[in-house]
Amino acid sequence: MAGDGDGSRNGTGMGLLARAVADAVPGIVEHLCAANNPRVHREALALLERPLLAHVLALTGGNQLRAARILGLNRNTLRKRCRELSLPATRVVRRPRVGASASPGGSRGAPRASRGAPSAGGHGEPFRGPRRARAV
Repeated sequence: MAGDGDGSRNGTGMGLLARAVADAVPGIVEHLCAANNPRVHREALALLERPLLAHVLALTGGNQLRAARILGLNRNTLRKRCRELSLPATRVVRRPRVGASASPGGSRGAPRASRGAPSAGGHGEPFRGPRRARAV
C-alpha cells in the first residue's frame, strides 16, 4: 500500500483513512460472521454508509440535492439508500421567511395580478398553439 499514490507514504490524507478502514475490516467481518449474518457484505457497507449519509445530510441542512451532489449520487439514489438504511431523508423544516404571507388560506383562490399578455384563453389555460379549422 505504501507508495501507491494514496498519500500513505507520509501518513496523511487518504492513505491514513484507508489504513484505518483496512484495520477495522477484520473485526467487522469477524463480528458479523459470529452473528451468523448471511449478508456480511451488505451489513459491512451499511456500517459505513449510514453515518456517511447522515453526516452529509446534516452538513447540507437536510438538502437532498446538495447532499447527493457532494456524495456523487443521483438524488433518487440517495433517497432510496436512506430508506433502505432507515435514515430520515426529509429536509429540516424552517420558519417562513420574513415578509412571507402568513394568511391561513395562502394565495389559493386569490386573484393574481396580470403580468404582460393574457394567457391563450384568458382563463388560465395553457397556450396550445393556433387553432385549426376542422374539415367538415
